[in-house]
Amino acid sequence: MDNEKDVMTKMKFRTYMVLLGLTLLIFPATLFADKYAGEIFYMTPGVANQAMGNTGITNGDALSAAWWNPALLALPGSKGVELMHAEQFEGLLQFNHISAILGNQNRMGLVITHIGIDDIGLTRLENDSLPPSATNQPYVYKKVNNNDLVAYFGISRSLKDNLHMGVTPKLAYRSLAEKTGFGFGADLGLLWDINPVWRFGLVAKDFFTTQIIWENGTQENVLPSANTEIGLHTTILRSKVPFILNAGLETLFEGRDEAATINAGAISADLHAGMSVQPIPQLKVMAGYDIDSITAGLGIYINKLNIEYAIKQGSQDDLGYSQRISAGWRW
Repeated sequence: MDNEKDVMTKMKFRTYMVLLGLTLLIFPATLFADKYAGEIFYMTPGVANQAMGNTGITNGDALSAAWWNPALLALPGSKGVELMHAEQFEGLLQFNHISAILGNQNRMGLVITHIGIDDIGLTRLENDSLPPSATNQPYVYKKVNNNDLVAYFGISRSLKDNLHMGVTPKLAYRSLAEKTGFGFGADLGLLWDINPVWRFGLVAKDFFTTQIIWENGTQENVLPSANTEIGLHTTILRSKVPFILNAGLETLFEGRDEAATINAGAISADLHAGMSVQPIPQLKVMAGYDIDSITAGLGIYINKLNIEYAIKQGSQDDLGYSQRISAGWRW
C-alpha cells in the first residue's frame, strides 16, 4: 500500500509540475501577442460539443478531438469521419468543418474548418474630399467575402497509464476582403484519468506562438489561452444509462473586461458546462451553458451513422441564435 501511495504522490507531483511549466511559459508569450488575432482559432467544431455548452476537453468519443484536446487521441476509441454545417448568429456567418480520426493502435486526428461571411459591402463617400453630410452620403461601391480555412492535425502519446499528452499543429489561410494571409502554430493538450469515472483536461491553445503573416508583410502573434475541464463519465439508474457531466474554464489573456464572465486585469475566464444522457443506444439528449447562453441538442445513432443537432440561444449581446447539424460515419 505504501508503494502505491508513493507512486500516486509522484504522479500527482509530475502533473502539477507540468501544469506549472505550462503556466510559466504561457505568460511571457502574451507580452509579444496581438489582441483578438486568434479569433478564427476559437471557433469550436463539433455539434455535440456545442449542445453541451461548448465543452469537450475530456470527451474521448468526439471525432473533432484534434481541436478539443489532442491527448484524447491516446485513448482507445472508434474511428470515423464527420461533416458539420453551422449557421452562426441567425445565418450571418457560415461555419463548416470536416473531422476525422484514423489509425488503429496510434490514432491520429484531423479537423479542417471553414468560416465565411458573404456579401460584405464596402462603402465610400460620393465626394471623398468632403466630410459626410446630407448631400454627401456613403454608398456601397463593391461587395466582398471573408473566408478562413484552418487545418488541425493531432497526434498523441501516453506518458503513464492514466496520463496522456498530445499536440496539434495547425495551418491557416485567411482571405479578408482584398487581403490574404497565412497562419501557423500549435496547441498542446494533457488528459489525466483521475479514476474510472473522473477526468481532468488541460489545453494550452496557441502554445507554440501561433503567427499570422499577411501579404503586405504585416505579422500578428496570437495570444495563448488555457482551457481546463473536469469531466464525469458514469452510468445512472438501474438500467445503467450513460451519463456525462463536464464543467470547465476558458482562460484568455487579452483583457476582455466586461466581455468575460470573470476578469482580473489582463486575465479573463469564461464558464462552460454541459451534460448528456443516453437513455437508449440510438438516442442522446444534451444540454449546457455556454458563457451567457443556454444550449441543447439531440444525437441519433443508427448502426454506424451518426446525426447530431445543436442550438444555442441568442447571447446578451443580441447576436442571435446559432444552429449546427452534422452527419458522421464511425467504424
